[in-house]
Amino acid sequence: MSRFWICLMALVVSTGAACAQDKAPRPPIEPVLKQMLSGYIQPAYGAVNVAASELKTTTAMLCAKPSTDNLEAVRAAFRTTADRWARVEWLRLGPVMSENRLERMLFFPDRKGTGRKQVQAAIASKDDSVTKVATLAGQSVAMQGLGALEFILFGSGSNGLAQSDEAYRCAFADAVASNLVNLSGEMIAGWQDGGRYASVFLAPGPGNPLFRNDTEALNLLLGQMIHGLEAIRDTRMNAFLDRQRPDHDRPKSALYWRSEMTLPSIRANLEGLDVLFNESGIEIVAKDMAPRLADAIRFEFRQAIRTAQGLEAPVSDLLSNPQTREKLVYLDYAIKIIVGRLDQEFAQAGGLAVGFSFGDGD
Repeated sequence: MSRFWICLMALVVSTGAACAQDKAPRPPIEPVLKQMLSGYIQPAYGAVNVAASELKTTTAMLCAKPSTDNLEAVRAAFRTTADRWARVEWLRLGPVMSENRLERMLFFPDRKGTGRKQVQAAIASKDDSVTKVATLAGQSVAMQGLGALEFILFGSGSNGLAQSDEAYRCAFADAVASNLVNLSGEMIAGWQDGGRYASVFLAPGPGNPLFRNDTEALNLLLGQMIHGLEAIRDTRMNAFLDRQRPDHDRPKSALYWRSEMTLPSIRANLEGLDVLFNESGIEIVAKDMAPRLADAIRFEFRQAIRTAQGLEAPVSDLLSNPQTREKLVYLDYAIKIIVGRLDQEFAQAGGLAVGFSFGDGD
C-alpha cells in the first residue's frame, strides 16, 4: 500500500472516529470537492510547473552564458518557484504523498543542516551523480529540491556562478531545476481529470479508501487547512521566533533565510490557504448554522496576510528590530486565531460533533 493511502487512512481513522454521524442535513460535499480540484488543486500545481520550467530555462542560460545578469535572473526565478510551491505545499493529498515527492520538493525542517552539508560535500567532491536529473532523483531527498537549490544559488560561493569557473555548481543547479519540473509534472498528471487520485477524491463512498461519506470528506478537507496553518506556526515561524524570549531567536534556522524568502513564503502559504478556503466553496457546509462565519474567517486571513506583506525583509533584520519583531509575534497570534475559527466554530457549524477538535493544543 502506498504512503498516500496509508497517510490518508490514518488521518481518517483518527479524525472520523471522533465525529458523530450527521445530525442535521448539510449540503452535499461533492460540489465542494469538484471546486477544490478545478479551482485550487489543478491550477496551483500548474503554476508550480510553469515557475519551475522558467527556472529550468534561466538556469540553462546561466550555465551556457555565465553572467551577473543571468545569475540574478535565476535567483528571481527561484523566488517565484518557492512562492508558487508555498501556495500549495500544505495540501497533503494525492501524488505529493507518494514516492517522497513532498520531501523531494522541499526538505524542511532540516534541524541538523543535512541538506546544506550534503550539497557542500557534493560541490567539494564534484560528484557527477547530482549533475544529471536521472541520477539526482535517486539521491537523498535533501539534495533534490528547493532547499538544496537555495544553497547552490545563494549560499557560500554562489556568486561564482556568474563566472565560467563554476560549471559544476551550475550543472548541479540545472539538475535540481529539472527535477522540480519533473516532480510538479507528476503531480499535475496525478490529479488530471479521470485519473486515479481525482476519481477517488471526487466520490466519497463505502469502498473509498480516502473518505467513506460526506462527514469524513469534510473532516479531511478542514483538517488540511487547520494542520497547514498550525505547521506555518510550528515549523516555519517557530523555527526562528521564540515568542517569549528574543535572545533565543534563531534567524539562521529560518527556511529560505539566504534568499530572503522567509516571510514572503509564509505570506504565500497564507494566501494559498486563503484561496483553498474560498475556491473550494467549503463555506457552504456551515452557511445555515453560521451565515457570517465565512466572512469572519476571510477577514482574519486578510489581517494575517496584510501583516506578512509588511514583513518582507531579511529575517535577521526583522528579529533585531523590536517593532518588526512584535509584528512577527502578532502574525503568529493572527494565525492562531484563524486556526481557532476553523477548528471550533466552523467545524461545529459544519455539523461535526461537539468537542471534536483538529487542533494539537497550545
